[in-house]
Amino acid sequence: MKRKAALSITCLAALLFGSACSSSEQLVFVNYGGESMTAAKQGWIEPFSKETGVKFATDSPSDPAKVKAMVEAGATTWDIVDLDVGTGAKGCGTLFEKRSSEIDMSAIDPKYVTDDCGVPVMVQSMALVYNPEKFGDDPPTKITDFLDTQKYPGKRITLNYPLQGLEGLLLADGVNPESLYPLDLDRAAAVVKRLGKNLSLLPTVAGQAEGLESGDYAMCWCMMGRAAISEERGAKLGIVWHHAFSGWDALYAVKGSKFPEAQQKFLNFVATPKAQSDFTEVIPFGPTTPASKPKLTGRRSNFLAQYNEQAIGTPALMDPKWWKENSDKAFAAWTAMTSG
Repeated sequence: MKRKAALSITCLAALLFGSACSSSEQLVFVNYGGESMTAAKQGWIEPFSKETGVKFATDSPSDPAKVKAMVEAGATTWDIVDLDVGTGAKGCGTLFEKRSSEIDMSAIDPKYVTDDCGVPVMVQSMALVYNPEKFGDDPPTKITDFLDTQKYPGKRITLNYPLQGLEGLLLADGVNPESLYPLDLDRAAAVVKRLGKNLSLLPTVAGQAEGLESGDYAMCWCMMGRAAISEERGAKLGIVWHHAFSGWDALYAVKGSKFPEAQQKFLNFVATPKAQSDFTEVIPFGPTTPASKPKLTGRRSNFLAQYNEQAIGTPALMDPKWWKENSDKAFAAWTAMTSG
């Protein structure tokens, strides 16, 4: 207690003189890298560190298996991890700490709060992106055009990842967004077989960007935030928002951290509209806080679902409960249907 009191006096003095509070605390923040890490640094890490004095290291990509191994070994080296909420919920209470009662979640849309551990921070939308140079005055207009290789020939690209990948294949096959779950894994496998060599699975989000920027594709079932960055780099893109799919990520505090209080304070920081606006201004993934008003440059609003609701029609939303209960089966099915 005396040590904490002394530290508080030191911090107060530092703040009075306009400098950051000195701290020996250091957190390791982990997400999927690339532009999303840049956004995390500019939107969250740097301002939080300036405000509190907490230092940061970063790592990528997020890896639930690595989290499990370090927690079970009692050797936690990651402190905050960005995960989809289906995966995060599966480890809530065992791999991840439950949220402190001091975290203010009031600004976050309740529909995104799906477990007791994570703080939702971004909505990632997937939609049909096409190469306008391939189709001229007769471009695709609906999600089912993704499978029409006769009218719209050419390579289809998407990430080699079952979450959002499975949903995209089923929506393209005509499944109603409101009837998407439980996911029909056999039907998804039939879609993969039907596309055959026309489907190219990309190993990373960086690979998605490279594919879009090279122009060597006809259509992409794409992360829209990443597509926005590719357009700014010169990629020529057309967008079909029809039945777009949205999932969301949360930040989780890994069990066994040396600095549990700093973990929770950081989670409280990212739950604010300002922090989420600052992130979205760097990479246009939608905030989970309705009060956020990010200042978007160029055409970035074209890549956020919240600005394209009329074009989407009936949206498709991730079912975190289904993914929590079926992720092992879904990952195994994806591997089987895409490895042939």
